[in-house]
Amino acid sequence: PKGARGLMQLIPETGARYGATNLLDPRQNIDAGTRYLKDLMGMFGNDMRLALAAYNAGEGAVIRYGNIPPYQETR
Repeated sequence: PKGARGLMQLIPETGARYGATNLLDPRQNIDAGTRYLKDLMGMFGNDMRLALAAYNAGEGAVIRYGNIPPYQETR
């Protein structure tokens, strides 16, 4: 429902944040998605579970809950 696109399933806002102008271009999509995941790993102290939860639900949700959000899709 958020309009995620491409191989890394990025929403347009996240893609733009990482310089992707065409989320259907595999190279741009993977580049932006992997850089986003790297930033999330740093943001969450290299905790892969929290980084992946943030990738799925948004970093704000993980910060707000202080853990993996209680969303079924994210869990």
